[in-house]
Amino acid sequence: MHQIIPRTSVDNIPFGSDIQTLRAAGYVEDESGFEEITGWRTFKKDDDLEFYIRDGAVVCAACFKNCCVDGVAMIGQLPTELLYALGDPDEIGDAIWVTDERQQTPYEYFALGLQFWIESDRVVSVFCNDAY
Repeated sequence: MHQIIPRTSVDNIPFGSDIQTLRAAGYVEDESGFEEITGWRTFKKDDDLEFYIRDGAVVCAACFKNCCVDGVAMIGQLPTELLYALGDPDEIGDAIWVTDERQQTPYEYFALGLQFWIESDRVVSVFCNDAY
């Protein structure tokens, strides 16, 4: 299970780490994961966790299967369980169609640098970032 320490790190990869740190940990660049709008590059070693690079440093990570914040597993949680664990979000965004059949809604915790994506009343991914 991936450990998220808000605004600090995911597992043993601190925000601000360079590409060499990711490569040493077994992450490789996903050329198809380049984000045109932000200019971020994507590094991953499996389908569970991705790191996003801006100006040569880790600025964001995304967990899709197994991750926890403060010892609480997040993927699969109901929104009410999320609210119980972390309190009210700073913002609940509009639902976004991620495919023709699927909608997701972001729950934002700005002070923690966390964004939870809810689909079918369950957390399906967790994005976390540094204080940029």
